Amino acid sequence: MTKGILAIHIVEGRDLKKTDEFGHGDPYVEVWLDKTAHKFKTEARRDTSTPVWDKKYHYNVTNQSELHVRVLDEDILTDDVIGTSTVDISTVYRDYYKDMWVDLPDIDGKHRDGQIHLILEYFPNK
Repeated sequence: MTKGILAIHIVEGRDLKKTDEFGHGDPYVEVWLDKTAHKFKTEARRDTSTPVWDKKYHYNVTNQSELHVRVLDEDILTDDVIGTSTVDISTVYRDYYKDMWVDLPDIDGKHRDGQIHLILEYFPNK
């Protein structure tokens, strides 16, 4: 049984899809494991397609195998989804560390709407 702490470092994004008519978007990131009720959210970065968030979050984990990532563009009325991805975290339990760029595919999965840089670390309970 896998039990411990998963540290999620949301580093930066690149080539994020433009969702606003003028200028760049105001992107932010949401991450969660099983339930969206336990979601972490970064602050929005203003007018950029290459944001740097440099935020760390921690989850107590017990055998969760997927990390859900969603990047959105903050707007006045409704936030636009830039892209979503699901990351297999089972190798992090084995290797204790994973530094990766995660693709954000479009709805059809044909084009990439940007990437997000994540660093994942696992600290098992002894």
